[in-house]
Amino acid sequence: METAYQKVKVHNELEWCQVNDLATKEKIEKLLLKHRVSYFVKWEKPKFFSNDKFGTCIFCVNQLQKETADEAIQELEEEIKGKIRFVNRRVDKTFY
Repeated sequence: METAYQKVKVHNELEWCQVNDLATKEKIEKLLLKHRVSYFVKWEKPKFFSNDKFGTCIFCVNQLQKETADEAIQELEEEIKGKIRFVNRRVDKTFY
C-alpha cells in the first residue's frame, strides 16, 4: 500500500554554519550527534591559487532542528566558536 506522503518532496534544509578547520569540523560533528541533530556536510573546494588546503565545510541542518543546534553549539569553548561562521540561509540545490 502506498502512502500519500511518498511523492511529496520537502526542502527544509538550512546552511547553518561553515568552518575552515578540520578539528573544529570534527568537534561540531560530535556535538550534533550528541544532541541528535540530523545534518549533512557540503564541501567547497579551495580556489586554485589559494593557500588553503582544507577548503570550506558547510553544515546543513533541518530548519526544525536549528534551535536545538544553536543550543548545542553553546557548549563549545569561545576559542572554537570564533572559528565558526554562521550562515543561516536556505539550501538552494535539490539533491534528489
